[in-house]
Amino acid sequence: MRSFLIILLFSLTSCHFETEIQNELSRAKENLQESPEIALNILEHIDPTTLKKKRVRAEYALLYSMALDKNYIFVDSDSLIRIARDFYRRSNDLQSKYLSKFYYGLILQNRKEYAEALINHLEAENDCLQLGDPYLLGLLYNEISDIYKTQSDYANSLKYARKSFENYRSSNRKHHTAYALANMGDAQAEFGLQDSAKICFLSSLHIAESLCDTPMIRFTYGRLALAHIDNNEPQKAIEALWKIRKELQVDLDSWENSVMASAYRKSRKLDSALYYLRQAEQTFTDSRAKAHFDFTAAAIHLETGAYRKAAEEYRHSAHIQDSLCRSVLRQSYANLHRDYIEERQRATMNTLQSTRQKLLLAIALAVVFISFIVYIAYINWRKRQQTKTLYIAAIDEIRQTNQLLSLKLDAQQKANTKELRRLLKDRFSVVNELAATYYERQGTNEQKAIFNKVKAMLDSYASNEDGKQEIEEAVNACYDNVMVKIRQELPSLKESELNLLRYVYAGFSLRVISVFTGDSINYTAVKKTRLKAKIAESDAPSKEVFTSLMS
Repeated sequence: MRSFLIILLFSLTSCHFETEIQNELSRAKENLQESPEIALNILEHIDPTTLKKKRVRAEYALLYSMALDKNYIFVDSDSLIRIARDFYRRSNDLQSKYLSKFYYGLILQNRKEYAEALINHLEAENDCLQLGDPYLLGLLYNEISDIYKTQSDYANSLKYARKSFENYRSSNRKHHTAYALANMGDAQAEFGLQDSAKICFLSSLHIAESLCDTPMIRFTYGRLALAHIDNNEPQKAIEALWKIRKELQVDLDSWENSVMASAYRKSRKLDSALYYLRQAEQTFTDSRAKAHFDFTAAAIHLETGAYRKAAEEYRHSAHIQDSLCRSVLRQSYANLHRDYIEERQRATMNTLQSTRQKLLLAIALAVVFISFIVYIAYINWRKRQQTKTLYIAAIDEIRQTNQLLSLKLDAQQKANTKELRRLLKDRFSVVNELAATYYERQGTNEQKAIFNKVKAMLDSYASNEDGKQEIEEAVNACYDNVMVKIRQELPSLKESELNLLRYVYAGFSLRVISVFTGDSINYTAVKKTRLKAKIAESDAPSKEVFTSLMS
């Protein structure tokens, strides 16, 4: 129990400490752009040995490297930035991945490993393009331009300076836009495009003055003065350099004194040229500035008759120029690698585009196939629905027909029942009459009276149309209107033949029929046989039914 509480307390303390570290890193990140000194102070108070998670260590390493650069602290060790670069190389955080590469390239530049720095920046360009941040792109292109300028590759320096300017302007960074314009003017001046260079310098100077950026104003005046000298305008160069002292209230540095000496030499004022040359005799860290100083000193000493000093300065200048040429030759490797990277990027883009087209084609085919399947399924469903509708309609029609038939049959059954009841009543009335006659004539001449009565009744069926109609209606009721059909299909039959059929269908025997017709039994049988043959030989559709009922 005690050990469990210790572990729990340790875990809570660890989580609280990590939260505090993360809050400090977030504060440093917020102050990095506007107050980099505050960000650096926050990061310096974090003990890196207490950072256990790789992600936190990588974030700390990246922020610390950025804070050092923004505070203009020179760093040539890559031990810190490598932690961030190695971690973010496999990360999905594209911005941190790019920034770790970018600041690693800056350290390579600080170590004067320009070829490796250039390769690193060109590889990082693809990540930056994916980010789509014009400010970060401007920073990257500015560093690439500086590397090319250091190696005296002014064509590429101008190319990337223009890219830097366009991206800075797109991101509305006036301060950075001024530096990019100055870099463009510097590269154009080296090409001999002095008019274009002066336009860039004046534009840069205008922005710097609006921002009250003293270092930028000073830098631009110096570059503008050098452009005036190259354009054989020494007096304008002197005026530009004097503005540094009068407007900015600062002394000229070694390079500015060297430019002033060159301007006075061009103006044929050798005493002033020698004065500023002595002011410029200090250590130069920039190769180009040193070369310019040596060449200016050699020209002034040559014109003042100090030939030994002039020869020495020319020798130094030639040595520096030779070093620069060697650097340019070494730079060809970086150019080749840049071409290779660009070619690889084009191949990658072509492959990506081809893959995208294939994917789109596959998706289109899939959509067409699925649409076809859906269409077929819809057609089948529609057919089933239509068939179902037809079935339902047929069923409804059959139901209605059955209902009508049921009603008709009920009506017919009622009518038949009524008719049968009437016939039954009539038949019983015959019996009643016979019984009454027998009762009344009992004891008298009963046979003659009954005979006469029966004969009278039979004669009424044989000669009375009502009796005949009654028999025909009974036959029609029992045999589905057979007499109606015979009249329709065999209109040529005589009335005597129809009477015979009526008696036969009613079920009367030949003896009874002979009594009705007054013919003999044999003649009645012959008439029945002839009539049956006549019906059988006719073309009546129901002749088989007609003849079968005569059996």
